[in-house]
Order: sequence, then C-alpha cells, then structure tokens
Amino acid sequence: MKMSYMVGFGNHFPTQVHHRSSSIPWDNQHYSCAQGDRWLNSVDPNPNVLLGAMVAGPDQNDSFIYQRNKPKFTEPTISSNAGLVAALIALHDPPSISYDSNGFSFGIDQL
Repeated sequence: MKMSYMVGFGNHFPTQVHHRSSSIPWDNQHYSCAQGDRWLNSVDPNPNVLLGAMVAGPDQNDSFIYQRNKPKFTEPTISSNAGLVAALIALHDPPSISYDSNGFSFGIDQL
C-alpha cells in the first residue's frame, strides 16, 4: 500500500488512530466515554498526532481500513509494537557499566 504504519513517519501514514488522547481535542473539557463516541465515529483526522505510535497494520490480504472505529487496523497496541521495540533494542549500543554508591550496577549485563 506504500504507506507507513508508524504515525508521523513518511508521507502516507494513519491519521485516524484508535486512541482516546489523540482523537479527542484538548479543550480543557472532561468527556465521558459515551461523549467520546462522537470522535470515535468521526471521519476527521485526529486533532492530536500520536507521533511514533505504530498501528496494527494491514490484514492478510494487505488491506487497511482507515477508520478510527476499526481498532483491528488502527489501534496502537503493545502486541503490535513489541516486534519493533525488540528490533530497536537489539540495535542499541549498550552503555558502559556504571555503579551507584552502593555498588549496584546500572545498564545492560555484559555477559
């Protein structure tokens, strides 16, 4: 589909992310869950960009539904982000070992 499933990355990415904080405007008002349905079912882009969130992505036929109320596609979940986070951690250059005043080690084990 020539798109990014990471919000804010590239020229073509999801703009209707299924996420309460990104889909409800910040207007100093408190909204109940029922009141939030007005934005859940809106076709407008999210007023707050959830920069860096990765949505679930396409189905087995490479189809993607651009609708906030279709969380199977547009919800950023722990399970849909776990692989990306693991890959990024694997690329991280571990810091040198440092210790606090009690001798406890901080950082990644060097085994």
